[in-house]
Amino acid sequence: MIMDEYLLNVPEYLARIGIREPVCADEASLIRLTRAHLEAVPFENLEICCQRREPSLEPRDLYMKIVVGRRGGYCFELNKLFFLLLKELGFQCRSIPARVVHHRTEPRPISHRAILVALGDETWLCDVGFGGAGPKGAIRMNISEPQCIFGEEFSVSIDQGIYAGEYVLSRREEGRWEPVLVLKDEPWLEADFNTLNSYYATYPRSPFLLKRVLYRCTPDGWISLVGNTFTAVAGTNRQIVELQAEQQLQEIIEHRFGLCLKQSTAPTLPLSNTL
Repeated sequence: MIMDEYLLNVPEYLARIGIREPVCADEASLIRLTRAHLEAVPFENLEICCQRREPSLEPRDLYMKIVVGRRGGYCFELNKLFFLLLKELGFQCRSIPARVVHHRTEPRPISHRAILVALGDETWLCDVGFGGAGPKGAIRMNISEPQCIFGEEFSVSIDQGIYAGEYVLSRREEGRWEPVLVLKDEPWLEADFNTLNSYYATYPRSPFLLKRVLYRCTPDGWISLVGNTFTAVAGTNRQIVELQAEQQLQEIIEHRFGLCLKQSTAPTLPLSNTL
């Protein structure tokens, strides 16, 4: 299928996330695709933070960056390209806006792009562009019971307050439920997401400009890099390292997050968070 005059190479995209066998538009494949993407393609804001450049959301540019260039991206990039892959594979899906409310009590603006997939009578959330407290795999949206997703518990409810009628995705943290995302089941146009992308990539107080953030799921946990702090979690073990040299930083980004930065377009990686 041609999208914006660009032909998505499905086998190459699947190889990028470590899937080589045939994929069907069914539940098992959706779960496998989502988790594989989270483990293979990291959330990262290096283009915004280090290059001070607005990421292109054109399908060909996204494909060349993430699949061919073996980079990551943030929600407007990752969830758009994954959405295009799911559509190409025959899934019925829609891109929706969301609010990030994790550990925030004040009303939050829309700042996130997510994906809902319809499979029979069920609706699934497939979000490969959040990182951190976000879901670690595909989540059913039509059940109220807690769901264990790769060692973390999530629940879905309908908000009765200021976001009345919208989905609330919560995660169990230290014995209590903490809201993470408020999802508006309302398909948006690409023009809407393009506007948000421009805003969050260029607004001086945007969190994506203030410091680098990288996150990737691993088979037994996750790794993150926030500023100069590298964290690796595997089961109950947690390692935290404060990076002291730029070479250390480069090696972590290339070898632990699997990002290919040895290109003419690669961002510079100063140890300082303020550029």
